[in-house]
Amino acid sequence: MVGPVGQCDKRSDRLILTYGAAANGEGQRMMEKKTSTQWDPWTLIEGQDEYNIGSTTTVRATCKLSSGVYSIALGPVPGNTNPQGRCGAWISPWAEVRLGKKVVYPRADFESGVGCFFADGEITTRVEIVPGRTRHKIRRFPAEQLLSDTSDLH
Repeated sequence: MVGPVGQCDKRSDRLILTYGAAANGEGQRMMEKKTSTQWDPWTLIEGQDEYNIGSTTTVRATCKLSSGVYSIALGPVPGNTNPQGRCGAWISPWAEVRLGKKVVYPRADFESGVGCFFADGEITTRVEIVPGRTRHKIRRFPAEQLLSDTSDLH
């Protein structure tokens, strides 16, 4: 999986968060092509020992648009704090966006209800935040559709 990317589009006066999710071979190919502004959620965890996650890292960025400076926070959501336990091989990212102290996009997981078997749930692939709008454009897909090797959606 390739984690969230924040794009500060000053020309269009919008902030766009994207998330590419794929499993197996397609996921590996995505990881090989990721850029310096894309995050692998696995790189945002640190092991305490071979059985437990000790800490997580939050990535922070800012975006200046017409209504002010937006603060973006991205972090990992481990399926299990024991990587060798049930769902331990699964991890997803979360994001939160603030304008000053006001939360404009509350902390939300990009994979909702997915878990380690991804038969259920949905994946958010794009969140578009535009100054002055109270509702964001959010694009979601069924998890099974995105996490199959044959998917052409990313």
